[in-house]
Amino acid sequence: MQDAHTTPGSATSAAIDKQPNRGRPRSEEKRRAIYEAASALFLDSGYDNVSMDRIAEQAGVSKQTVYSYFANKEALFCTCVEEKCDSYGLTSNLFDVTQPIRETLTRTGHKFSQMLLSDDAIRLKRLLCAHAESNPKLSALFFDSGPKRLLTLLDQYLSELTAQNKLIIRDTAIATRQFLYMLQQETHLRRLLNVPDCSHAPDNDEYIDECVNMFLDYYSSE
Repeated sequence: MQDAHTTPGSATSAAIDKQPNRGRPRSEEKRRAIYEAASALFLDSGYDNVSMDRIAEQAGVSKQTVYSYFANKEALFCTCVEEKCDSYGLTSNLFDVTQPIRETLTRTGHKFSQMLLSDDAIRLKRLLCAHAESNPKLSALFFDSGPKRLLTLLDQYLSELTAQNKLIIRDTAIATRQFLYMLQQETHLRRLLNVPDCSHAPDNDEYIDECVNMFLDYYSSE
């Protein structure tokens, strides 16, 4: 991450453009620097208080470079959400119908829970809730780029398993939401509200296992 006080077009900005390839194309390095800078600024200052100029300055690139990768601030915000989900492995590669169903659902549960309880996710949700009435469009962008993508991937996975008679699900859209929202246990709400965990909260690993057991007990074809 570049110094936040470096001005666009400065020596630092030029240095990024001239860095040698160290395993990743320079274009990808610049793109990553931009969305990492934007992610940090959105969390620290809030979406409305962050300009593309400020993102460029934080990333150590020119404003023109930012716009060459992202059409506008909304597109950049969506990329930040998508990249965060991808960093936890919540991608199409996770939902492989050739792998044991229980293992896939358990991995999904752990990855989803880790993301859900991460500091960045909690901070972002608090910001979105605080501005849900004044900026509902931002909430919609977040939902489409994060939760909706995961809902779609899991729905497609369950639909394919149902088509192969590996599961018996009448409505995969309902089953998808049952599974994901079942994983949002008390710990998530407590973290969101900044209420200390209670001593009798269930072990997270055990809780996820029980969610998977309940889901498969109901929808298993065996």
